[in-house]
Amino acid sequence: MAFAKPREDAQSGASGFDARARKLFLEHLALTSNVAASARKAGVASSRVYTLKRKNPNFARDWQVALSEGFARLEAELLAEALRTISGKVSDATLKSRAQKHRLALALLAMHRSSVRGAPKPIAKADNSAEIAARVEAKLRDMQARVKAGNGTKH
Repeated sequence: MAFAKPREDAQSGASGFDARARKLFLEHLALTSNVAASARKAGVASSRVYTLKRKNPNFARDWQVALSEGFARLEAELLAEALRTISGKVSDATLKSRAQKHRLALALLAMHRSSVRGAPKPIAKADNSAEIAARVEAKLRDMQARVKAGNGTKH
């Protein structure tokens, strides 16, 4: 993803976080959705990028664009991994553990999706976790069935 060269202005808070570093941060954020790792890649402290985000609306907008792209990338990779067929002998415990990891990851992505889009985060209800897990499992089974059938379109 190519980001425009950030403007240096009074709101930039640019001391120690110049245009090159901001561009590097945003590109890495779009690849990873990881703020801390992206800040390290840009050679600045995470606190500095959060401060700039609060102070500079242009940087905050670019941050949202990068984060949205990063989450879309992570979701696609996670779904691809969840749909990958395991070959060879695998124990039931391994399969259950794998499914549990995928459910957790998809649930976390769903929780963050609204925040990435700028909406308030949904409030999760503790008594609703079984229903959420069942919906995620049903969605994964549906997707796996479509892949096995060779039909990647929605019904």
